Amino acid sequence: DLWYAPNHVFKITEETSIKLHYRMRFYFTNWHGTSETESPVWRHSLFKHKGVSVSPKGPEGTPLLDAASLDYLFAQGQYDFLRGLAPVRAPQNEAEFHEIENECLGMAVLAITHHAKSNDLPLSGAGAETSYKRFIPDSLNRTIKQRNFLTRIRINNVFKNFLNEFNSKTIQDSNITLYDLKVKYLSTLETLTQGLGRETIEPKILKVSGESDGSPALTLPSGDDGLGYEVQVSGTTGISWRRKVVTNVLFFLKDKTKSKKNKADNKQKNDKKKDSGWTIFSDFFEITHIVIKESCATIYRQDNKTMELDLFYRDAALSFAALVDGYFRLTVDAHHYLCTEVAPSSVVQNLENGCHGPICTEYAIHKLRQEGNEEGTYVLRWSCTDYNYIIMTVVCIEMDLYESRPVPQYKNFQIETSPQGYRLYGTETFRPTLKELLEHLQGQNLRTENLRFQLRRCCPPQPRGTTLILLNQSSTQIIHPYIPSQSNIHPSKSNTSYIFLTNIYAGILKLKTEDDDDMGGYSQEVKVVLKVLGSGHRDISLAFFETASMMRQISHKHIALLYGVCVRHQENIMVEEFVQYGPLDLFMRRQSTPLSTAWKFQVAKQLASALSYLEDKKLVHGYVCSKNILVARDGLVGEGGPFIKLSDPGIPITVLSREECVDRIPWIAPECVQDTANLSIAADKWGFGTTLWEICYNGEIPLKDKKLTEKERFYAAQCQLATPDCEELAKLMTHCMTYDPHQRLFFRAIVRDIDMVEKQNPSIQPVPMLEVDPTVFEKRFLKKIRDLGEGHFGKVELCRYDPRGDRTGELVAVKSLKPENREEQSSNLWREIHILRELYHENIVKYKGICHEEGGRSIKLIMEFLPAGSLKEYLPRNKAHIDLKTLLNYAVQICQGMDYLGSRNYIHRDLAARNVLVENESTVKIGDFGLTKSIKDNEGYYTVKDDLDSPVFWYAPECLIHCKFYRASDVWSFGVTMYELLTYCDTSCSPMSVFLKMIGPTHGQMTVTRLVKVLEEGKRLPKPDGCSDRVIYSFTKTKCWEQPLPHRRPLDLKVF
Repeated sequence: DLWYAPNHVFKITEETSIKLHYRMRFYFTNWHGTSETESPVWRHSLFKHKGVSVSPKGPEGTPLLDAASLDYLFAQGQYDFLRGLAPVRAPQNEAEFHEIENECLGMAVLAITHHAKSNDLPLSGAGAETSYKRFIPDSLNRTIKQRNFLTRIRINNVFKNFLNEFNSKTIQDSNITLYDLKVKYLSTLETLTQGLGRETIEPKILKVSGESDGSPALTLPSGDDGLGYEVQVSGTTGISWRRKVVTNVLFFLKDKTKSKKNKADNKQKNDKKKDSGWTIFSDFFEITHIVIKESCATIYRQDNKTMELDLFYRDAALSFAALVDGYFRLTVDAHHYLCTEVAPSSVVQNLENGCHGPICTEYAIHKLRQEGNEEGTYVLRWSCTDYNYIIMTVVCIEMDLYESRPVPQYKNFQIETSPQGYRLYGTETFRPTLKELLEHLQGQNLRTENLRFQLRRCCPPQPRGTTLILLNQSSTQIIHPYIPSQSNIHPSKSNTSYIFLTNIYAGILKLKTEDDDDMGGYSQEVKVVLKVLGSGHRDISLAFFETASMMRQISHKHIALLYGVCVRHQENIMVEEFVQYGPLDLFMRRQSTPLSTAWKFQVAKQLASALSYLEDKKLVHGYVCSKNILVARDGLVGEGGPFIKLSDPGIPITVLSREECVDRIPWIAPECVQDTANLSIAADKWGFGTTLWEICYNGEIPLKDKKLTEKERFYAAQCQLATPDCEELAKLMTHCMTYDPHQRLFFRAIVRDIDMVEKQNPSIQPVPMLEVDPTVFEKRFLKKIRDLGEGHFGKVELCRYDPRGDRTGELVAVKSLKPENREEQSSNLWREIHILRELYHENIVKYKGICHEEGGRSIKLIMEFLPAGSLKEYLPRNKAHIDLKTLLNYAVQICQGMDYLGSRNYIHRDLAARNVLVENESTVKIGDFGLTKSIKDNEGYYTVKDDLDSPVFWYAPECLIHCKFYRASDVWSFGVTMYELLTYCDTSCSPMSVFLKMIGPTHGQMTVTRLVKVLEEGKRLPKPDGCSDRVIYSFTKTKCWEQPLPHRRPLDLKVF
């Protein structure tokens, strides 16, 4: 069987014979919200978006399925269950086999009851009228038929008795509805069957690579045992892969005298073995695009990692791409498609017309308010109820007679679609396209009731707009930079250049290495660039630091690294990495021979990747041009091709004069010349288009001979730059340099289109390198930049993994043991590595790999680098910019990460603000799993037997008294972490400081003894002096600390 893409066109002839099934393909486990072990899935809610309080146990959005969809899904699930299309899970022993058999009979009870109620049949006689055999899987029917006559009679009688009891007591007494029966049936299918809501694909060859720009790929062919690899796609976990396994189904166990405990242990072991085999490649929000070439499908991630599946035929590749693309549009961006070949025609047409999908009036009004509520602005959207109509919601200004002020009103107009074309409902004029109809209407005076208005501006869909299904939400704002000491920065005497308001110097940044700690000196020297804002420009120093702030929170391989900023006398200095070949425009002009098309494509692709990264984080660069692009690797000879890095934009245009803005034409967007407050991501798209022109013309300066007045007229007349010969890049340039900022392409779409052109033209593809394992890092290529943190036994450093030695490698965080602790603590670091590589969640720091040293006798853990540091450092530094709502957002994300950790049967044991890392101002991730332990389902706790230093002031009583750690112990620690958030991690009122004031001077084991006594007396961390919200503190205290016994604390952190 094969799923067809939504844009597939069937070519029917007299010989055609195709059997088509209309089915629901996309499924999200726990959409019903009845499972306590998985996060529920909801449609997005504007009320939650606006911060309106809801019940802690209430829904976070609106239900995922409407009545008709639920009916269809129920019928489909029942059909698949009975026909074996959704096979039951494989039992591992005799007890589990009988458990599965009973569950299947329970499903028959639900199905028969639903059948009787939906057909108005009496429930009392449902068992006599209908055989249970019609409602159990065919495989189970065959198994029951093989049993003796008496056993079959017994099963039949037991079933009838249970069915009658269920209908008389449960159904009638509890007022169970048809909806309840459907939900229970489908939710049970999720655990009873294997693979429900997940599709598994078996490629001929699977390649997982570290980078997409010619870097090594790890090819995963079939093994010696003949087993290949399989890829799994799930709506809730994303894309995973593993070596294909053969399941040996054991229906009966020879040793029937096993205890229940041993059986539970066996089931736990098998479940863990089953789950641990999957390696998660990507969640949907990390994917930028998919490229199809013949029967090969390649998925590209935001960090340039790729997964390539070589399938058996092209239709299978298209089916796989349609699957990932569909989940992406449901969970990330409803108005963007990942792959051109499978893009639904409705999505393509909507993008061309600036039209939304079927969103309700509340969302349309919300968008118009975001766009400024200007009269005549409008939103196009398909009707939610009648698919032959498009709704146009328009802002109309009406005078309030009581307050004598204009008030925006929102009016809805219907646009009818038919074979004749499009027309405004109530008029006679049809136009062949929607675009032509809108052009016609914009020239008219429209009237409704007592209002008259003109259509002025359409508000089209924007990238990463409100999602249909709420799985994750994040928005990014500016954070403030880390300020390094100036003592170890040494500028050279020669000024390398002068650009506008900053002087630029070459310099040396001196860093300490491991051997320098005791000697007090610096042995590592790194070339840097110093951008100095002189004392004569102190009036714009705030804007200068805003630029540094934006650059500081960025970690991307194609964006230049900002080491930090410092103040020297009256000068403000930005310290940035030195890039070997300098600005792109000068580099291109220096070349004696023309640069190849392939070279230019690689530069354009890398720049688009960096800008797509910024767009996803809702960050604006502000001055994209070739002189702000630095060449790290020329790529003129040998493997790899060019490598560029986007530098900082310098002084923001918001502080420039009108004359200075005009001088930046044609890089500055037209709307920003009119008003610099219009600076947005759309302005970067215009700058990208101009930069493409520079790349096509080998660094030539556009409009270089034009005076300021001529440049102004260039924009006033809406002129365009000359079209380059490179047709593909010229097309992209045109899409980016439209004068309507709302019509410019998303950067995700730009990256997708560049890769598509590259696949179609092998001559411009980069030369692939030899294969390596992307999770194995070589020590010699790890270049230390600075220390990030230090503990009792180890430390974490910021390093660049740079195999080429040209500073083009990625930034990573490297955790290693101190030399004196390597033998004693190596097993603990290995355990942390094994735990972290199994975890994959948006609020848990990502595992990247390992690095062996000393011939394999010691190990380093490689993780993603989060530039803003931990909450303990970040909150005090940015207290003025963080409100209570942001703190609660952090708390919610910590809860989500801890819930995921608990669902994997792990307890963190060291949850604290120091171990929560900040990705950006709205996203945090849990880190440091050095004390994390695994627990067994049948025990529910872990007993600590070592005598390591522990964060006792974050520990629950049972941890201090009995050395037993439960999931509920992490709930106590979460409460302490919440207390830290409410105090903005002020050291004067840290948990340790407050508890030490309670217990008095102490040391050693006496500290724990006195702390236990204080807790047993009912004393807890007090409400912080600066905390304005008593309700939040009281809620935290009640849920986390009030119960000294762990089983009385809520395990479900979602309650917060």
